[in-house]
Amino acid sequence: MSNKTQDIGLTQDKIKQYLATNSLAEFDGGVTETSDLFKEGFIDSFGYIELVKFLEKEFQIRFNDDELVSNQLNTLKNITNMVQSKIDAG
Repeated sequence: MSNKTQDIGLTQDKIKQYLATNSLAEFDGGVTETSDLFKEGFIDSFGYIELVKFLEKEFQIRFNDDELVSNQLNTLKNITNMVQSKIDAG
């Protein structure tokens, strides 16, 4: 496994743990990395703000306004990819 793949896995694990704790999404119980967390009812607008605050603090990144309204932070996979791309961009 390459370092980048390992980093993505660690990033996804941290995000998954946060979501499981704060949104009651059970990723071992039917929720997949491509499940839409909004449509499935795990995240609402308040939960979205809390998620963004967590991601920015945990990974020391910042989202711009366009990213926040892009509907890209809707699945575990999309969240992980966006966070990882920001980490990689430094």
